[in-house]
Amino acid sequence: MTLIDYAVFIAFMVGIFVIGSILYKWIGEPDDFFLAGRQLPPFILAATLVATNVNLYSFIGQCGAAYQEGIAIVWQAWTGNMALVAAGLFILPVFRRLRIRTIPEYLEMRYSKSVRSIVGFIWVFRLIFWLGVTMYTGAIAAEMLTGLHSFLLWIVVFTLVAVIFTTLGGAWSVALTDALQFVLMLGGALILLPLAMHSVGWLPGLLEKLPADHFVFVKTEGHYNWLFILAISFLAIQWACTDQGMMQRAFGANSVRALARGMVWAGIITTPFILVILFPGLVASVRLPGLTNPDQAMPLLMSQILMPFVLGVTVCGLMSSHLSTVDSNLNAVATLFTSDIYQNLFHRQASPKAVLRMARLTTLIAGVLIIGIAYLVPKLGGAVQAYLTIISIMDMPLFVVAVLYGLLWRRTNWQGALAGYLGGALAGVISRFVCGFDVNITTFISAGAALIICPLVSLLTPASPHKIERIRDAMQVSQEEIDSGTAYNIRPVSKRGRFSLFVLAVGLILFLLGIFLAPAGHHRAAGIIAITGMVIYFSGGLLRAYSD
Repeated sequence: MTLIDYAVFIAFMVGIFVIGSILYKWIGEPDDFFLAGRQLPPFILAATLVATNVNLYSFIGQCGAAYQEGIAIVWQAWTGNMALVAAGLFILPVFRRLRIRTIPEYLEMRYSKSVRSIVGFIWVFRLIFWLGVTMYTGAIAAEMLTGLHSFLLWIVVFTLVAVIFTTLGGAWSVALTDALQFVLMLGGALILLPLAMHSVGWLPGLLEKLPADHFVFVKTEGHYNWLFILAISFLAIQWACTDQGMMQRAFGANSVRALARGMVWAGIITTPFILVILFPGLVASVRLPGLTNPDQAMPLLMSQILMPFVLGVTVCGLMSSHLSTVDSNLNAVATLFTSDIYQNLFHRQASPKAVLRMARLTTLIAGVLIIGIAYLVPKLGGAVQAYLTIISIMDMPLFVVAVLYGLLWRRTNWQGALAGYLGGALAGVISRFVCGFDVNITTFISAGAALIICPLVSLLTPASPHKIERIRDAMQVSQEEIDSGTAYNIRPVSKRGRFSLFVLAVGLILFLLGIFLAPAGHHRAAGIIAITGMVIYFSGGLLRAYSD
């Protein structure tokens, strides 16, 4: 990087601090810090969701995976986008009507205070682990782009920036600057893509030079094969329904209708955008073969092909994506700890000012822990494998007890939910670290264990008082929505709405058909059918979001 690149970057960072300090004055109540006062319209919600979910993990980790194994890693993002649509249309409207801040808060509403506290405590550290992964990718990018090879320095700098920024402005600073950062991130990616593609002779030249299997979307071999797509599809719907960082953005929507539309648009917008990010990874596999650490591919490519000032602008885009993810999840950590542990166990009658002080203190402590966790990422195989390891163990059991049994089976009690969650997570740990299974098998084992243990323990223990009625009521349109003219029906009442469900179903069936064609050796047809199914699915989701 040249002096002009540093000047552009420093100006960007100063601007971030100025915005955070201005928005500090907006924070008067806990909901302002945690959920932006629940006032986000669909566009701002969609932009902040995209900015949160497309981040340096995508630019560094997933690009590194594309460098190493090809385009098939795209399904980690694409299945997540499909899950955003499903969650936004059918699951998160229920949670939004309950006016909760966190999934553990819902677990107390559905099960018991003990389930809320235990799951909340575990998920604080689950989110901090994810933040450690993102900090690792930021430090790797900064080392390669600046030539200043000090991992600790960059980890500390980025952590300080994110902690101070989030502490100042909470969810308002996160949401509004995420919209700005989304524009910068998209601009940086669009600058890099044509230059990278031109350097290898555009798409024909790239395809000619790539290894044979690097442009196969649905593969039978490698880490990111058809079984990976199935496993990551399950993890995606879990993520879209229960991930605190993502849900906190969704819960900031100004209405249930805005939530549904914002989620659908976020999924659609991100789908082509992820290709803009991954294609430079494929270009790097041609231009920079033989890298021992694939996570270095994207920053090395940028340093080779971008001219001064353009490199500075692109770096701002990368760092904006990094900050948008870190500040969102730091805010989520503060929300989890403050709502589910501090208020729930120690100080239920805490004043709004005391809650805000604790939220900011939690953000600072989380920043310190992030620095230590970032050093563990290389020992787990890099950013992508580290992240997939933790979600394959921890995430599916929560989805099973919170969504599947929590919403759909009245007999589930707190003993079954707690045993199912802890038993599923323990089965995942044994699968991954004792038996040595990959993340695909570990995902199915942790989910399967929770699916079996939860109902078994529930049936062997006394039934709890029925707590599901309030949750079932939230499946219906609220009086508040009717009065404000923003009613959203989870179960469609119009012909167009019912037709949209048919379109969604057709798209999902085609997507699954494409995935299951791969083991038979029909790779090209499998990719075409799966992608076609995904496009039809998005069309159905968009139609559903704008119909009754």
